[in-house]
Amino acid sequence: MGRLTQRLGLLFLAILALVISFGLSQSGSTLDSRALAQGNAPPPALAPALPMVSGSFEDPQGRFQIGILDGYSVSTVGATPLFQAADGSLAYTVAVAPLLANSSPEAAMVAAAESTFGAGEGFVAGDVQPIAGGGVRVNWSGRLSQGAAPPQPITGKIFARQRDAQVFLLMVAATSAGEAQVADAINALGSTLTVP
Repeated sequence: MGRLTQRLGLLFLAILALVISFGLSQSGSTLDSRALAQGNAPPPALAPALPMVSGSFEDPQGRFQIGILDGYSVSTVGATPLFQAADGSLAYTVAVAPLLANSSPEAAMVAAAESTFGAGEGFVAGDVQPIAGGGVRVNWSGRLSQGAAPPQPITGKIFARQRDAQVFLLMVAATSAGEAQVADAINALGSTLTVP
């Protein structure tokens, strides 16, 4: 019986210690978490979700196909397709340019992008990264002029791939409202760009 009483006593002490530590942690947790929260930076804002690809655009000349993001309008500028979000915050296009003679295929693709887009909207090419499977990705910036409104900054990426003597240029452009979606858009759309 003495041993049973001793075990029950130890069990009682363990339960009592557990209850006391739980009570102390609850009363202190509000203060601790507030103090802790004041020292931590807020979590990073997540980019708004990019719409899913809901269709496919085929170039009338049969040179390429590209996915169409859900809810995006499709128009043309000259012979070049333009895909645009309803709020105008993000747009993309595919242009086909001749491969310019240059020292390397990567430099030739960058030169093709600069000659195709360089005259418009204050285009300035940024850093260039090679992409898996061949080609390059070019970061760029510029400004968008619309009517009498002051120009606003735009940024984007170009996905350039060579096929024979042509360069296929997928350009994604965004205003500050769509800037967080540019990387997701170039990755998603780059995987839908097919060249026969």
